[in-house]
Amino acid sequence: MDQDIVLHSSNAHTRSGIFDTLSTSRWEQVEGWARTQRVWGYVWRPTTVQEIREVLSLARSQQRTVVLLGGGHSYHDAALNAGGITIDLSQMRRVLAWNPEQGIIQVEPGATIGDLWRVTMADGWWFVVAPGTMGATLGGCLSMNVHGRNAWKEGSIGEQVLAIELLLASGELITLTPSSNPDLFQAVIGGLGMIGIITSITLQLRPIQSGRLVTYQRPARLLSEMFAIFAEEASQADYLEGWIDGYADTRRLGCGLVTCVRFTDEPDPQSLQPYAQVTSGMAGIGHPPFLGWLLRPFLTIGGRVGNMIYYRQGVLRRNRRAYQMPLVQFHFLADYEFRFLRALLPAGVRTIQPFIPAEQAPAAFTELLERSRRAGLVPMWCCFKQHRADPFLLSCQVDGFSLELNYPVTTHNARKLAVFLTEMRDLVIAAGGRLYLAKDDVLDADSYARSMGMDRIERFLAVKRAYDPEGLFQSALFRRIFTQDSGE
Repeated sequence: MDQDIVLHSSNAHTRSGIFDTLSTSRWEQVEGWARTQRVWGYVWRPTTVQEIREVLSLARSQQRTVVLLGGGHSYHDAALNAGGITIDLSQMRRVLAWNPEQGIIQVEPGATIGDLWRVTMADGWWFVVAPGTMGATLGGCLSMNVHGRNAWKEGSIGEQVLAIELLLASGELITLTPSSNPDLFQAVIGGLGMIGIITSITLQLRPIQSGRLVTYQRPARLLSEMFAIFAEEASQADYLEGWIDGYADTRRLGCGLVTCVRFTDEPDPQSLQPYAQVTSGMAGIGHPPFLGWLLRPFLTIGGRVGNMIYYRQGVLRRNRRAYQMPLVQFHFLADYEFRFLRALLPAGVRTIQPFIPAEQAPAAFTELLERSRRAGLVPMWCCFKQHRADPFLLSCQVDGFSLELNYPVTTHNARKLAVFLTEMRDLVIAAGGRLYLAKDDVLDADSYARSMGMDRIERFLAVKRAYDPEGLFQSALFRRIFTQDSGE
């Protein structure tokens, strides 16, 4: 580590000063959400655009590259940059403007999904597209172009963006809309934060009459039944998500539950109040980290039994009896589950989420699940979604389906799992699929080119060279999939 080389004094009165030096007081460890990768670097948390400019100037003078960090929910190396400067935007989280008549909100990039719904829900507005965690920042969501459980009908979050302000490596601040500079807009959304820094986001929301959703579950005995249920429900549902029991044997391969959800048009103003969304169902989980720690010795048997119980409960509700669920509980209950899983899995988790065209998806997903079973590497939880293609340059979305497979890492399986996931990656690409970069750690430059096509990659790199000619913005992920040596 360099000696006294960072940013500025911690004295709050000097925040507006020029940052002349890097200091060891800014040397911090940053890790991916999945806890499988971590690096050391210089971390700065600006609160204004001018402070970001000063950090960029410092990085250039010290010949350091820059990576952006939001809520820290990318699984692996998307926000890692060993020895470089990390600009943590989580302190820039103000709501800049809110129009409750039109449902248009403008926010800084560090505003989280949780920050937003607490502002907009009481006025009768909700996200068109939301990820599964309320801790994700809007800037991070746009950089990864996240999707939700309605991706087949609403697309990705980038399609809901009306405008962004982008700070270039040069310090110039420009405004982009989908029509004003479509090539740059489509490269920045989903562009991994490698073109510039999004400093404000203007987003269109959707009107809602109630803060509760009509929900029911349908069991699928086999993977083929899950595809069939999606086909039946897609025209009437607002959200669809499949859960698959990764422990199922060959006779039950792909069995699981499909959660079918729709909004209600019946006005219910009280349910739109934030306090009505914090339900006993969420609070009743208790202390997830402690529970996860307690169950570590029973990981394998506990996972198998837990999956079996969850499936059987769904089968008992097979008459499609609908029940109501608060919006926040439906969207973000995973936040509580993830706290449990992070405590349960101290060595982390490795994830592969392939997006495969509809025609190839049934055979490809069957093979992925069967190979997992044969290898004795069971995915602890599996999520199944339907998607449509979008216009963004590095988009992983296709007209088809995705299957998220999450494998616990242990001291006994780490090496075997690494080889196995590489084989799975190649199977996905052979089926015409792509991988979700927010959760990927297996792609390299060759496999990424085979997946996306060299034309897309060359177009993206041409945009980056035009707006970041010095290559100031870099991450371990960027170097891994765009041929440069990571040096890590």
